[in-house]
Amino acid sequence: QLSLPSSTEEKEVLVLVEPEDFLKRLLSLTQSFVNAPSASQPDLNQVLPLADVEGSSTKTYSLAIIRLDAYRCNQEHSRQQALSPGKQSSSSQPGPELCMTQEEILEVLVVLQLWGNIEVLFLDTWQEFGQHVSALTKAIAKRPYKRQLESQELPFCTAGAWASRVRMEKDSTGLRQVWKRQIQQFNRVSPATAAAIAEAYPSPSLLLQAYEECSTEDEKRLLLSDIPVKLDVSSKDHRVGPDLSRRIYLFMVSTDPDLILDLST
Repeated sequence: QLSLPSSTEEKEVLVLVEPEDFLKRLLSLTQSFVNAPSASQPDLNQVLPLADVEGSSTKTYSLAIIRLDAYRCNQEHSRQQALSPGKQSSSSQPGPELCMTQEEILEVLVVLQLWGNIEVLFLDTWQEFGQHVSALTKAIAKRPYKRQLESQELPFCTAGAWASRVRMEKDSTGLRQVWKRQIQQFNRVSPATAAAIAEAYPSPSLLLQAYEECSTEDEKRLLLSDIPVKLDVSSKDHRVGPDLSRRIYLFMVSTDPDLILDLST
């Protein structure tokens, strides 16, 4: 008898909100600040379209708004046309939500982030939205596999072969490939980036020697940042960047087992 794998409902919820609806919800939340006590928690139910759904309190929300700036510009243009001679009407006045300044919108976004851990994504095209949904779905699908790997003790150390089938021979053949794969274990590191670092410093010991030759901490942290990364034949060179350079440096030299390398997690 075949047993079906158990399914678990994820906590992440991505909500697509129309620009007009989004601005109205922000305005409603802003107006609630006026009469609320200074130390009270804001009512975020006014912003979340699904806040009244059962189990919503355990969810982590992300709001996606497409072409907000274009919507505001179009509404302002329509209002200016309506105010032109011979076209003035009572409907030419903009809604109060369109009168919100950029500073007011940013203030509400800070409240959403701090009080509700709600991320707001401003996208320019539907293609960007589709790409974000694809990336989010892929990350969630990989999560059980990553959890399984993290539960194993040193999963990259196996007898005779590495976890990704990099063969370790007695003459040390394959060490450079293992070093490259080890670099790839850092978050947001592509194979091309790992290959570029391994090309510049073919082994961990050579990288440590390079750190010792640096005269300042800043120089050590930025040692790898300017290494060029070739993504493909036709693309321009990218760089490793200061964030990854800092994380690798801390990983190589720190003796603190509880040190958080990736500040974005």
